[in-house]
Amino acid sequence: MSDSIPPREEVEAALARATEWPGLARSPQLVRFLNYIVEARLAGNETAIKAYSIAVDVFGRPPSFDPQSDPIVRVQARRLRSALEEYYSDAGRAESIRFSLPVGRYIPEFVRVGADGVLEQPRVVAAPEPVEPETQRPILARLDDIILIIMLTGVALGIALITTQVLNQRGPRLAVPELPRVSVAEFTSVAAANAASISVAGLAVELVTDLDLFPYVEAVYLRRPGDAGEQPAAFELTGIARTDGGEVQITASLKRSGSDAAIWSMTQKLPAAEVPASLDRLSGAFADQLGAIDGPLHADTIRWLADHPDLSGYETEYLCGVLFTLYREKAVAADGQRARACVAGLLRAQPKSAAALAMSGTLLLDATLRTQPPGATDPEPLAEAERRIEQAIKLASTSSQVWREYAFYLEQTGRFGEAAAAFNSALQLNPSNLDAVAGYGRLLLLQGPSDKGRQLAEEALRRSLSAPAWYHEATAFDALRTHAYNRALSEAEALLSGDAEMASVIGTVAASRLGYQDVLNRYIAQLLEVTRFRRFGILPVLRQRLGDDALVLEIARELAAAGIDRAALDGP
Repeated sequence: MSDSIPPREEVEAALARATEWPGLARSPQLVRFLNYIVEARLAGNETAIKAYSIAVDVFGRPPSFDPQSDPIVRVQARRLRSALEEYYSDAGRAESIRFSLPVGRYIPEFVRVGADGVLEQPRVVAAPEPVEPETQRPILARLDDIILIIMLTGVALGIALITTQVLNQRGPRLAVPELPRVSVAEFTSVAAANAASISVAGLAVELVTDLDLFPYVEAVYLRRPGDAGEQPAAFELTGIARTDGGEVQITASLKRSGSDAAIWSMTQKLPAAEVPASLDRLSGAFADQLGAIDGPLHADTIRWLADHPDLSGYETEYLCGVLFTLYREKAVAADGQRARACVAGLLRAQPKSAAALAMSGTLLLDATLRTQPPGATDPEPLAEAERRIEQAIKLASTSSQVWREYAFYLEQTGRFGEAAAAFNSALQLNPSNLDAVAGYGRLLLLQGPSDKGRQLAEEALRRSLSAPAWYHEATAFDALRTHAYNRALSEAEALLSGDAEMASVIGTVAASRLGYQDVLNRYIAQLLEVTRFRRFGILPVLRQRLGDDALVLEIARELAAAGIDRAALDGP
């Protein structure tokens, strides 16, 4: 870059002409970007021209902006370079001062072009400093200088060595939780007096198959202890099938290897005649409970994550996946920050991790939709989120987890038909993917009445060990649509812990229709404090998330009747 900067008035005049060019003027973000970096350089404030300050000051990103997980500045810089090249090849070809943005940097160069069209970037050569004639010094004095230089060099090297050792000292490496491994043994059949035992042979194999469908569980069939090549498992799953009259009670029991105490158990009851044909259904019921992130196999990992908030250098797909799932279930901002940091670190170490790419795309989409106004969302981060998830699909085309994230992306960006197909793909690959079951049900019910959507949403709630709050969104809106207001209120209470936006809307409408004044006051107070409602208005946010226009209109009328001001409904 030349050290010579043209006069300010010439630069500002060239800047005004460039930003008035229609190719740039139709993109206010690029205009703000170019103005920002040019003004900063003219002011001599080049140290402030960094990705973070540009993201916050120009593109409205929050102070928690992470350049690793949100590439908005890099993407917009590419767009700006292309726009400037197009401008100077056409409408701006006569410009004598041109702006250039070097690849990999955001500090603009001011390039002067001569009348013959040749770039003029005169090299500024500093005038040689006057050299004073060296006076003859005694040899001993010069020897003293040499000794002093050697001593100072030694001291500096010693300080550097000590500093390096201190900074690099991390202590013993943490014992990071690994993917839980569970061995499954055949269930034992027993019978009460005067009853014949019922065989459940094959249930263990079914369980191994079903548990292996979960991305964060490894299941093995338990052979004889000490079998050659058998890797020890942290957990053992056993069970009994007890016949009593015409009924069979089948109990699965989980314990830690080497312990006799059960840490989890579950019993299923059914008529004896139905057992042989029900092994698949029984296995699925047990697996749904065991494979859930909040189930017994992951309890140790969740406690470990609570005790170790900094995962720098220890990121794994398993740990990031647990953090990501916890954030999705509870929507707590701190969990989201930890998930983003974990995924960013994982991608630095494993740039081709399909799971990390899919989670990164979903987190970027989530951050974009939460911070930008409905209907005026910046398309660049949405395109980047889709690029990451599509890359994940190319790397792991048979991953139900990846297809589920793609379905969520398509749903949130209004591509409902494609989202339904992606949910179908996720469920074909893994019918035990309850997030896909619940997501598909929500997709259908938020667009209008749907028997299939209701069936899927209720199935997800029934099969879940402890249903995440967002599982209740679909059934809550369906209850409003069918005027089942008591049920809607109950679902709103369950939804509140993870989605204050929709829970406050549903709770306000249901309480108003039921005439429950105390409950109504509580929900209205919650409604008016929701951040996005305050920033963008209640109805714009509601329309972004709920595709049933008739239901939106009904909700709007009820909110107005409950005393919500029209201005608060329609805007900030």
